[in-house]
Amino acid sequence: MKKIRFALTVFLGLSLTAFAEEAKPQEHFVIDVGGGFATYSSFIVLGGAIEEFDHLDGKCDSPNEVDHETNYAVASLGARYIFTPHVEAGLAASYEYYSSYDNVCEGSDREMYCKAGDFLDHHLVHVAVEGKFNWLTLFDLLRPYSRVGVGALLEFDSGLERVGLPSVQLTPVGLEFLFPYVSVYAELGAGYRGFMSGGIAFRI
Repeated sequence: MKKIRFALTVFLGLSLTAFAEEAKPQEHFVIDVGGGFATYSSFIVLGGAIEEFDHLDGKCDSPNEVDHETNYAVASLGARYIFTPHVEAGLAASYEYYSSYDNVCEGSDREMYCKAGDFLDHHLVHVAVEGKFNWLTLFDLLRPYSRVGVGALLEFDSGLERVGLPSVQLTPVGLEFLFPYVSVYAELGAGYRGFMSGGIAFRI
């Protein structure tokens, strides 16, 4: 009799657990909003294709130099579908600002210095297909991950200047701190999300 009661108790407990799992709302989508620091799409994804602006004395010695002090504004938005606990994929968009000058001080016999009006403001909008790989989840609280994305950029100065391909994000390592339906993340990488970025993600 005791064995029968024990078996019934175990069966009832397993049934209630399974019912609770089925009744629990499933998370199918992730929407993240973040920001970070970058330098012209992270030096064209670490290609080093731009020159550093000599901000110590302000002399204009070569074209297409970049003012690193103003190269910091990046904002991003992403929406992904959760295929498995390890794989998410979807779309991402980001906005990036940087400042440069272009040949404004060349062709003069006297030493010249850059003025505020010499600089060009560049506004980049990136649209990309993005995937995120979650390595594992520790204690239901901490999740390391990697991210990769590829897409296109639109550059606006006084108007739409150009459309470029490809726009890339490579994030070898990121950390996500999990809470019910919400998480906070921080990551290191290169590309349209920046060198260092972070934000908040909503799971629905």
